[in-house]
Amino acid sequence: MGPPADPWGASTEPPPRPSSPTPMYGRASVPVPSAPPREPTIEMPMPAPATTRSRAPRGISWQRASRASRRSLSDGWGFSATGLLVAFCGWGVWAAAGRGTISVPIAGLVFMVVVGAAVFVLTRLLGYLLLERTLRRRRPHARWSHFLTGLFLTAAGVSYFANTSWLVDIGEWVRSGFDWLGDWTGERWDRL
Repeated sequence: MGPPADPWGASTEPPPRPSSPTPMYGRASVPVPSAPPREPTIEMPMPAPATTRSRAPRGISWQRASRASRRSLSDGWGFSATGLLVAFCGWGVWAAAGRGTISVPIAGLVFMVVVGAAVFVLTRLLGYLLLERTLRRRRPHARWSHFLTGLFLTAAGVSYFANTSWLVDIGEWVRSGFDWLGDWTGERWDRL
């Protein structure tokens, strides 16, 4: 067995060379390799140049219809949908308070929806006759027709709700309470 190796002694081997050609001084820094150029693939196509991206701005509608006539007809459908929701809720409360057969309330609901559709068709026809025929202007949307249809359906729903039997009974009960309170305070003032 030979003598132990001297760790502090002189070595006959040359010192190891650094692996990177860039010498590092001070803080440690790591050279960042440049990214390889991206190749276009089917899964990840290259973006188009900025000059070909100029398109017309998209409209406001939630879902775009394929034809321009359908797009202009569906623009503003939220008004009609909201009116139909209010009408259905008012009708539902009225029908539930009736506690009778369902055939009469269903007929009332169908009649209300048909009249709402007739209001929409009538306002579109009047808009066509007034704007396009008389004034020779283009109608870009159907928002006013949807708005008036929604207004009609909302008024019908509120009317159904206001004519609910238990709601009318509550109104009469509150009115009689106020009448009694007025009579009671009137007697008190007369005594003074």
